[in-house]
Amino acid sequence: MNQDPQRILITGYKGFVSPYLVEQCARRFPSAQRFGLAHAASQRPVADQPRLSAPVALPSVTEIEGDITDGERMRQVIQETRPDLIFHLAAASSGAASWKDPAAALMVNATGLVRLIEAIRAERLTPRILVIGSGEQYGFVSPGENPITEETPFHPANPYAVSKVAQDQLAFMFHKAYGLDIVRARPFNHFGPGQSAEFVIASFARQIALMEAGRIAPTIFVGDLSSRRDFLPVESVARAYVALAERGLAGEAYNIGSGVARSINSILQTLLEMAEITIQTQVDPERIRPVDAPELCADTRKAQRDTGWRPDEDISPALRATLDYWRASVRADASVAERQPLTPER
Repeated sequence: MNQDPQRILITGYKGFVSPYLVEQCARRFPSAQRFGLAHAASQRPVADQPRLSAPVALPSVTEIEGDITDGERMRQVIQETRPDLIFHLAAASSGAASWKDPAAALMVNATGLVRLIEAIRAERLTPRILVIGSGEQYGFVSPGENPITEETPFHPANPYAVSKVAQDQLAFMFHKAYGLDIVRARPFNHFGPGQSAEFVIASFARQIALMEAGRIAPTIFVGDLSSRRDFLPVESVARAYVALAERGLAGEAYNIGSGVARSINSILQTLLEMAEITIQTQVDPERIRPVDAPELCADTRKAQRDTGWRPDEDISPALRATLDYWRASVRADASVAERQPLTPER
């Protein structure tokens, strides 16, 4: 990016990462106007989510409502905002949910990008576009292929990952075909306060908080805990996105992760050590996915080399912050009382 942006558009504005990204943008580009695109459905309360303030203080953002898959609406959004930097976060983001509705994952993640690009080209704009993919695109890799480089072939293990592969390849095609200033990010598992309990660390933290409050029995029902994943605090991921927006090379893809593979069991044990009560674990076969990659770990040397970004080395403070966030949620929202724990999923 040759100069600081003046008009920034963040799609998926009501998503988990957005508050952290907005904070980073405000720090790095304080004079830029910020626009946040959110789907109307994302405005509705979710039963398992806390009714607390945002996990970080949000600078001013002009909110816009729209469906990323609606081509006409996207044209209107681009006409109104005329961004010179776009963070494309809008996504169907749950691997577990994608098994229930694979078509929805493809529609939002692949078709959504197409609609965004069509709108940009129709308005003859040339913004830098950071397209957010996923480390799950790599899927089934052999132990010897970890840590995974950006050249590792894709072998996606769930419909969500397939949809992100499609999005990634579309982004590369649009860069090559039209010369669009697109950079692709492939973040691995990230977590922190504000994440939905559909995801594994938030699910564990939520259940522990409910158990500490005496709302549910002190037993966590789990799936396969042997899988090893690359977990990174969301603040570090948001910093990486801004670094890629500034210094990433057009057309390139970049892994974002900690570079350390941690078992789901080790994450759970760390959270249990932070718990205020003794908690048991019990395997529930219904919580085991049809197929799953045994290990995914990011090689992030390319992102570090090109941007100067560095991942956080210690994830313990972020784990404690996530648990404290759910403790506050349980205290603040009586509607979670007696609710059964959600299935722990990544």
